[in-house]
Amino acid sequence: MADKEYQIDSLTAVIGELAKQMQQKYGDEALAVFTPILQEYGRHAGKRMTKKMADRDFPDRVAGWLEPLISGGLSEVVERNPTHVTIRGTACPLNLEGTNRALCDACMAIDQGLVSALAESEITLTIEQSMARGDKSCVVHFSV
Repeated sequence: MADKEYQIDSLTAVIGELAKQMQQKYGDEALAVFTPILQEYGRHAGKRMTKKMADRDFPDRVAGWLEPLISGGLSEVVERNPTHVTIRGTACPLNLEGTNRALCDACMAIDQGLVSALAESEITLTIEQSMARGDKSCVVHFSV
């Protein structure tokens, strides 16, 4: 792992690295094993955040969740209305750049669960662009 340009310096990066290693060793079947676990983790994290942001609406909760990435210049909210938020990211916190779309989809189960909790309703997550598949940025849509 020493030849990689990034560090495993956060829980999110740990999740990404574990997912990459699991997929590499066990194939795509491993994705089906950990995807529901990641979604449940995201849901619990989102519920904790929702309590802290109870006075905010859905788009403001999403922006609040992303604030560390936004303030670091790594993400931005590019579209928002009461039932839809689109974000663009220029760095993958999971370090999945250049891997594959299936791995990205599986790991984004965290965001699916988290944003569903922020919305207090099941959301639809659509990945328009993915750095995992080679796009220059990630564009993700969250719709209630």
